[in-house]
Amino acid sequence: MRLMETQFMASIAVGLMVTAVLFLPLLIWQYRRWGRFDGLRLLWTAAGFVYAAAIVAFTVFPLPAFSADFCASRRSALVLDPLRFPRELIELIQTKGLLSASSDWLIWELVLNIVLFVPFGVLARRVLEWPRIAVFIAAVGASLLIESTQYTGNWGFAPCPYRFADPTDLATNTCGALIGIGLERIAPRILSTKTHLESQKESARPITRARRLFGMVLDSWYLLIVAVLSGLGASLLYVLTQGGPGASLTPAQLLVLEHWIFTGAWLGSIAFIVSSALIGNGASYGQRTVYLSPRPLNDRRWRLLLRALVVQGAIVTGFYLGYLTLFLGLLWAVVAVVSLAATPRGISCMLAGCEIGDSRTSNALPLLPRRQGGRSSHSKR
Repeated sequence: MRLMETQFMASIAVGLMVTAVLFLPLLIWQYRRWGRFDGLRLLWTAAGFVYAAAIVAFTVFPLPAFSADFCASRRSALVLDPLRFPRELIELIQTKGLLSASSDWLIWELVLNIVLFVPFGVLARRVLEWPRIAVFIAAVGASLLIESTQYTGNWGFAPCPYRFADPTDLATNTCGALIGIGLERIAPRILSTKTHLESQKESARPITRARRLFGMVLDSWYLLIVAVLSGLGASLLYVLTQGGPGASLTPAQLLVLEHWIFTGAWLGSIAFIVSSALIGNGASYGQRTVYLSPRPLNDRRWRLLLRALVVQGAIVTGFYLGYLTLFLGLLWAVVAVVSLAATPRGISCMLAGCEIGDSRTSNALPLLPRRQGGRSSHSKR
């Protein structure tokens, strides 16, 4: 039981780590697919990652000590007797009695093999929305893959097979998936269907602080990728001018190379930031991902450029200039995030004279419209 607890906790830890690593790609995918962030679907996705980790943990681990004697005793790891389990069960009941047999590992193994695939049926039906026949076929295929992995010793990665491949497991796993399909059928639906989400994709949604924060996080992620790629490009360009990749660089040249890397990263980032303000609706690329659109006062394009440079441009430049400005850049980034507590417009839109709206509507719908004589600043004159 101690081993099972360890495997269970490890599955949760691995599943949550995978969810954390893939959070931003999942966020982008949700907005591109459905035009919104669905927290419940993210939780179900995390449950799917935990479940996948549990499948690996309970079918592959723990690894035994692969000695010569151990491998010699495991030359055949395939059990082809379909009546093995019924025969052993009858013998167990005859030997121990029905009550004592219920606590034997033989029974627990059967129950656990069924329980292991119950979430498969639930997740495939509720989250992926596969047809029932597709879920059944997938469950059979997944169980067959597990048995094949055990029969081949993790496809040859282990010195020898260390678990038995048993057709009884194939049957019990499939039974568990069928139970999961049935449970999904009667369980209350608290998750929006894909059809419902897709039908609402082009509908404007409220500008929440969380949505603005998502856009800022995505902007930071995009900028990091651009900075790394730009720095690599600049370093490659410098190395090519100094004799190619095989040439050895002097300490002085290495210092110049460092300057090229940082300058390339800064120039690439600034170009990325400026391009967002000059193309389309002037929103940053993170804002575009979450369907946000800044609306400049009097439709002045220069306000969009100012909005892009006053925070993102200033932070990137602060990182480039030196340690003191690096600290100031970090402080300014904190101010930009904290400013969302005051208004979803954020400090960049406040300083540039912009409102923020949903890009799927032609009319700006800021949460905090400025009043001018009882009329909104966006009312027609």
